[in-house]
Amino acid sequence: MTVHSLPLKGWVRTKRRVNAIELDVMALRYDLDGALDAGQYGLAWWAGQAMLTAAVELSLVESGVELRGQEDPVERACAALDALHRVNPVLAEAAWELWLRPQSSEGEIQRALDEILALIEQRLGLPWVLSRQQVVMRWAVSTSVLRAVAKQLGMAGAEDWYLGGSDSPDLDWYSEIVATLEQERRR
Repeated sequence: MTVHSLPLKGWVRTKRRVNAIELDVMALRYDLDGALDAGQYGLAWWAGQAMLTAAVELSLVESGVELRGQEDPVERACAALDALHRVNPVLAEAAWELWLRPQSSEGEIQRALDEILALIEQRLGLPWVLSRQQVVMRWAVSTSVLRAVAKQLGMAGAEDWYLGGSDSPDLDWYSEIVATLEQERRR
């Protein structure tokens, strides 16, 4: 077994990037489900494409590939899929085909979304993306670990840290998330 070492501050930076992408995936999972529930198939298609991009980014970043953050959705997709092409050309080709596929009917959009989610689950190895509860839990656990390590390193108060301290010492945000998910699951 080979053990790779990554300086702890470098790990925090990488984990923070992963955590930000997980947050994107979580929001997009809700966007996709909400758009489908509302019959807004154009928005659902956009959310599916954005989920595909974020899943590719997440897969790459978790495997150690450096990606520059892009704001524009098309530039972001191009950067992520081009980076994937350097690592796995066959998978990149499949992802590009799904991302560029034109959609004209509700049925075509639903089939393409199913294919996108299958690619994310099976070929990118991210099965948790299929469940809203699992994406929330993944992000919450990731955030909890990241915060704990960053606090120990004295980095949690740094500029741009998106989760500040709690105003109420007895409020445990992680427990709140878990309790909310448990209530949602019971419905």
